[in-house]
Amino acid sequence: MDQSLQRYLNDHLAGSAGAVHLIEEVADHFDLPEAKSFFLALKTKVEADREVLARLVRSIDKEPSGLLEAAGKLAAKVGDLKFSWEGINPGELGMFEALEMLTLGVQGKRLLWQVLDQIRPAFPEWAGEDFATLKREADAQRDGVDFWRLQVGGECLVSEERRKSRPA
Repeated sequence: MDQSLQRYLNDHLAGSAGAVHLIEEVADHFDLPEAKSFFLALKTKVEADREVLARLVRSIDKEPSGLLEAAGKLAAKVGDLKFSWEGINPGELGMFEALEMLTLGVQGKRLLWQVLDQIRPAFPEWAGEDFATLKREADAQRDGVDFWRLQVGGECLVSEERRKSRPA
């Protein structure tokens, strides 16, 4: 059973490596200072969550999987090819899809913290972990990314002509 948990934690650790890279790309391409600031702060929070995950992996007598982390980074690079082609520019589909991917990733992290909170009684070494707070923080992170996703969606999914012709 611990082997499945080990794999699950490593999968999230690998995915978060890709998320950090994507967050950097999004922050670099946003024109709005408040959006840049949000995503740079999000990167710091995701990196802190990565440290929690690595600690949890080590607490069950394993080291984080370098191979899975490399796979996460490779997946991020493959995503980069798509975004390089489409571009991650404000108001464009590539940015919208990048934000949607981040929203889903943060929701996955929320679900991770939720299940770890549920199984914590089986892992006395996790007694000091506050998964409920991590879950609430993931909620706030997801909602923050989704705010920017919706802003970009309104710009890229509706033509300027349609936006201008809407009744006031």
